[in-house]
Amino acid sequence: MTLPSTRPAVLCVVGAGPTAVGVLERLVANAVELRDGRPLEVHLVDPHPPGGGRVWRAEQPRLLWANSLVADVTVLPDRSVVVDGPVGEGTTLWQWVERVGRTLPEADPVGAEARRLTPTSFPSRPLVNAYLGWVLEQVVAAGEPEVRVHRHRQRAVDVRPRPDGADVVLADGRVLAADVVLLAQGHLDARPTTAERATQRWAAARGLTYVPPGYTADLDLSALRPGEDVLVRGAGLAFVDLVVLLTSGRGGEFERGDDGRLRYLASGREPVLHVGSRRGVPYRAKLGYVWPGPPVPLRFFTPAAIDEEFGPGQLDLRVDLAPVIERELAWAHYTELFRAHPQRTRMAWDEFAERFASDPDGVDALVAQAVPDPADRFDLPTRNRPLADRRFADADELQEWLRAHVRADLARAADPAHSPDAAVFTALLFCHGTVATLAATGRLSPRSEAEDVAGWWMNLFSYLASGPPAPRLEELVALSEAGVVRFLGGDVQIDLDASTGLFRATSAGVDGVTEARALVEARLPAPDVAVTPDPLVSGLLQRDEAAGRGGGGRLHVDAAQRVVDAVGAPHPRLFAAGYWTSGAQIAAFARPGTNAPFFRQNDALARALWQELAPAQAAVEVAS
Repeated sequence: MTLPSTRPAVLCVVGAGPTAVGVLERLVANAVELRDGRPLEVHLVDPHPPGGGRVWRAEQPRLLWANSLVADVTVLPDRSVVVDGPVGEGTTLWQWVERVGRTLPEADPVGAEARRLTPTSFPSRPLVNAYLGWVLEQVVAAGEPEVRVHRHRQRAVDVRPRPDGADVVLADGRVLAADVVLLAQGHLDARPTTAERATQRWAAARGLTYVPPGYTADLDLSALRPGEDVLVRGAGLAFVDLVVLLTSGRGGEFERGDDGRLRYLASGREPVLHVGSRRGVPYRAKLGYVWPGPPVPLRFFTPAAIDEEFGPGQLDLRVDLAPVIERELAWAHYTELFRAHPQRTRMAWDEFAERFASDPDGVDALVAQAVPDPADRFDLPTRNRPLADRRFADADELQEWLRAHVRADLARAADPAHSPDAAVFTALLFCHGTVATLAATGRLSPRSEAEDVAGWWMNLFSYLASGPPAPRLEELVALSEAGVVRFLGGDVQIDLDASTGLFRATSAGVDGVTEARALVEARLPAPDVAVTPDPLVSGLLQRDEAAGRGGGGRLHVDAAQRVVDAVGAPHPRLFAAGYWTSGAQIAAFARPGTNAPFFRQNDALARALWQELAPAQAAVEVAS
C-alpha cells in the first residue's frame, strides 16, 4: 500500500531580512491548520546576519536611524490585523525595548541606547536589527519541533527550478534541494545605467568624483574632500544619511544655544554640500508624537469603490486615480479635524460629511464655508510642491526661505494640534495598500504600473509619509546656517560642462550657476532586474526562467507572488516578494493597530507556500 512520506518538506528562503522574518512568522502561525503532518525544514540564506539582513544589519554606524518612531514599528501582527491565519497580541519595537532591550548590559551599545529611548524616539538601525533578531528567535522557538529553521551565512548564487521544486546553489558550492523557494532579497544592487556610465567616464577623464546611486551605508565617501564643493542630486532619505555620515560621521557636533536653537560645530573635515531635486525641499518630517487615532478607514480609494466608480478595465494611476487619492486624503484630514478640533470648524460634521461625499465638485466651496482658517484646510498641490512658481532674488534669499520652511514643518510635526496630518499619514499607508492591490490584480495599465507606481506614487508617498526623523531636519537647518549645506532650489538641472570640465547645476527658482568637481546621486538605484549584478536573478533571466515585467524593471510575479517565466507561465514552486518584484510594494515594517498590508501580504504568501509544501509529493511503497 502507499503511505505518506515522513520526509520533511523543505522551504528555502533567499534573504533573511524583515520580509523573510514576517513570512516565517506567518508560516509558523498557519502551521497548525495547514501542515500535513510532516515536519518542515526552512533554510534562511543570507550573507548578512538573519533578522536585519543587509539594510538593518548591526555592522553600520549607529548614527543611521530608522525613520519611524519606536512606538510605530512592529513586525508581529496584533488584533487589528484581518487575515485568514491566527494572530496574537503583537510586540512592537517599543514593547521590546521595555521588556528586553533595557535588560541588556549598559555596556552593550543596544542596552545603552534602549535606556535612552522613549516611545517618540527614533531608533538606530542596529537597534532595529536587535529587535528583528529577537523576533526571529521567538518565531524559531514557536515553530519547534514541527518547523525547524537552518541559517546559512552565505550568498545564494543560483536557483534552478525543477517540476517538483528547485535547487539553490550557495557561494561555497553547496546545493540546497528544496520543495519550494522564496526569493526575498530586498533591495537589489544595479549596474550603472548608460547615462551613469557615461558620467563616470566623463568624470574619470577629468579627475572629478562621481558617486552613482547606492545604499548610503555601503558607499565609499572618502573621495569627498574637506571643504570642497559637492553637488548632491536628491533630497530624500538617502540625502539625510549622506549628510549624517559627512558631518557627525566626520567629527562634527551639535549644541543647543541659550535661544533654544541648534548650532553646528564643524570639525573641518566636511565638504560643502549643494543639494537640489525636482521638488527642491527635504521630505516632510515624521510626526514626533504618538497619535491615538482612530485611523480613518478608506472610503473612496478601496478596490471595491474603484470597481464601482470605473467598472472593469485598466486604469491610469496619474490620470484616473490621482484625484481619487487626493479626495481620500482630504476625507481623512477633515474627519480628524472635525473629530479632534471641532472648535476650528463652522458646520456640523454630519452635514459636512454628506456634502463632501455627494458633491466632489463642490468640495472647495464647502471647505471655505466650514473651515475658516486656511491653515486647517487640506491643499495637496501646495503641500506637495511648496516651491512651485516661487522666484528668489538670489541664493541667500532661497536659503532663508528653505530654513523657515523646514522650521515650520518641524513645529507642525511636533504639535498634536495638527493631528489631521497624522490621519493623512495613516490614510497614505492605507492608500499604499490599495495601489499595491490594483497593481497585483492587473487593474493598472502597463505604462502606469511600470512608471507611476515606482515614480509619481512612491515619490508622493515617501515625501509625505516616509520622511526623516524630525531631529535630522533640525540638524539640517543648523548645517545650512553653518554653510555646510546649501539648497539649490526646485527643478534642478545638473549637467556636464565641457567648457569648464566641471559639474554644473542650475535651478528654476533662482538665477546663477553652481559648479563643483564632485557629484553624488543621493538615491537608491531603481529596481531593474535586467541590470542587476545579482547572479541568481541574472541566471533566471538568462535561462528565460524569469522575466522583468514588460521586459525589465521589476521581476514579474503573478497575484500569488509566483515567479513568471519568459513565456508568461508561473512556476508553482518558485515565489518572490519585495520591492524589486512586480507584486505588492509594501514597507518592511508595519504600524501597530492599522491592519497593515505587510501582514496581509505575508499571511497570504505563507498560506500559498503551505499549499505547495503540505501535499505529500513523495510516497513510499510499503508492502502490505
